[in-house]
Amino acid sequence: MSATDVIVVGAGHNGLTAACYLARAGRSVLVVESAGRVGGMTSTNPVLAGAPEHRINEGAMDSSLWRTTRIPRELELHRFGLTEIEVDPPYAFLDQDGSSLCIHRDPRRTAEEIARFSRPDAAAYLDLANTLDAAMNVAVPFLNTNPVRPSPAGILRGAARSALRPGRLGPLAHFFSTSHAEFVEERFTDRRVRALLAALPCFAPMFADGTAWVLIYFGLIHRAGVGRFAGGTGAVTDALARCLASHGGRIRVNATVDGLVTRHGRVTGVRLDDGTELPARAVLTTNNVRIPLTEWLPEGALPKHLARRAAHIPTDSTGASSFKVDVALRGRVEVSAHRAGGVDLRTPALVWTTFEEHVQAWHDCARGRVPDPLPGVAILPAGADPSQAPAGQDTFWFWSGISPVRPTEPWSELAGPTAERVLATASKYLGGLAELEIDRQVMTPPDFERRFRAPDGNVYHVDPTATRFGPLRPAAGLAGYRSPVDGLFLSGGGTHPSAGICGVPGQQAAKAVLRTLR
Repeated sequence: MSATDVIVVGAGHNGLTAACYLARAGRSVLVVESAGRVGGMTSTNPVLAGAPEHRINEGAMDSSLWRTTRIPRELELHRFGLTEIEVDPPYAFLDQDGSSLCIHRDPRRTAEEIARFSRPDAAAYLDLANTLDAAMNVAVPFLNTNPVRPSPAGILRGAARSALRPGRLGPLAHFFSTSHAEFVEERFTDRRVRALLAALPCFAPMFADGTAWVLIYFGLIHRAGVGRFAGGTGAVTDALARCLASHGGRIRVNATVDGLVTRHGRVTGVRLDDGTELPARAVLTTNNVRIPLTEWLPEGALPKHLARRAAHIPTDSTGASSFKVDVALRGRVEVSAHRAGGVDLRTPALVWTTFEEHVQAWHDCARGRVPDPLPGVAILPAGADPSQAPAGQDTFWFWSGISPVRPTEPWSELAGPTAERVLATASKYLGGLAELEIDRQVMTPPDFERRFRAPDGNVYHVDPTATRFGPLRPAAGLAGYRSPVDGLFLSGGGTHPSAGICGVPGQQAAKAVLRTLR
């Protein structure tokens, strides 16, 4: 084969985003994907043999950071069939007493809901929202740039806006000095408020110092809202694939990379598992960053100190990983037993685990035990988008990020009983769930590792601790998308700014490649 300008490894949304920007700039691009179709962790497929008409979102569901980017507009993804649906409210807690509490995009409306249960908590939430809004002025432009080559204009404008109200910035120091659990307990008393603040997001052990920063996600909810995609999350990669084709880019599926080809210390292509070598001027990998750095490069390609850092990129340091249950249903699940003030509770992501159960779950993971109950997020995808199931029917999506990565018993023995407990708990809140089941799929950490080539089943690619963000993601000296090895570029969820439906790693990595090729 004649050399391609850029080979992109991985046809998830970051890989295809990068490929689209590169092809649009006139570069010849080939995307190689180990699976039989595009999508990666943003796949939507009919994976249940007993329910072939039900489309299952195999990985991610909701988008938020994606909504702060220019990617959909710059790539004109609406031309290629992408339609985003805003979900408001995006999250709701269902209490055992039949009450519910929603987080709305508008923090004032959220505070009004909280005031039904606790006026002091409502005031405390508005204070928190104001602090987070000030942080968002700087965080959003930083998250949308290269962490080692940040664009100063947007960051400085955001900082100037925040400086107009300096009193809002004071509480930010507490985010990095207290634990998630301590921060919530000190400021809120109502069990519903505490439960929602514990559930989102589940990045790191709640009892560990310096984990309160995860609450910044609520600032992102209020700033950008939460969206889903018509047709399922896979609609994102389907639209990106069509965009890429329109610019002359190519995709090769069922092509598993198991090594990088190097010449004179420079990466010059990839080697597939069948021995085929594909040459390129540059290679951009979007899978877990530890794999190309520690498994695909020949020994000695990285400087010794960076090779050591790459080997220590954490994927299991929190003790937790992913557990997921998908169910196809022959009818509609009802959530009408819960009072929601006119909100259709079939639309938001639902949680029902208490604050105390979340804290205990992290302790259980540390001991290798499966929490019971298992905290997680439940979604009825057809609630916002009926096209994902046959008319009048549903799918049920449940994901937990607080499952032990290495339990004391093998996951092969724990998977079935854990799924049964999850569904039994969910049935207390979702009428008809048990009676309407057609078929199900259960995924444990080893299943995530096999399906998505994610070490330890880590859907974040790199543990999302405070010391693994910005210029430290995935490690010091390895950030900024351009690796220390000529011709090799790193992207995907293990690079800045994060995992999840984001696209920024692909967008910014493409810019790094284009700068180098020029």
